[in-house]
Amino acid sequence: MREKQMNQTYFRELFGSIFIYIVVLFTSVWFAKGMPDGLLRTTLAITPTLPALGMLWAIIRHFSRMDEYLRIWNLENVAIAGALTATFSITYGFLEGVGFPNLSMWVIWGVFMGGWGIVACTRKAMGK
Repeated sequence: MREKQMNQTYFRELFGSIFIYIVVLFTSVWFAKGMPDGLLRTTLAITPTLPALGMLWAIIRHFSRMDEYLRIWNLENVAIAGALTATFSITYGFLEGVGFPNLSMWVIWGVFMGGWGIVACTRKAMGK
C-alpha cells in the first residue's frame, strides 16, 4: 500500500473512532451525572472505552501497514516519549511528596502524547 493511501486509511479509521468516542463520551457523562452511585453508573461512565478500543485498533493496523523503517522510527519516538514521561512522573512524584497536588492520569497521558509529537517533529526536523 502506498504511503498516501495508507495515511488516508489510517486517518479515516482513527477519526471515525474519535468521532464515535466523542459522541459516546458526552452522552455517557450527560446520563451518568444524574444517576445515583452504583454499578449502572460505573458501567455507563466507562462506555467511552469501547470506541477508544477502536482508536487502538486503528493505530495497530496503521503500524502493521508501515514499512520497517517507518515502524522502527515511530517506535523509537514512542520509546523516547515514554522515557520523558517516566522522568516527568518520577520528578513530579517527588514534588507530591512535599505537598504538591496530585495530578490526574489525563495530565500524564497529555505529557506522553505531547512528548511523542514533539519528539517526532524534532527528529524529523533534524533528519533522523
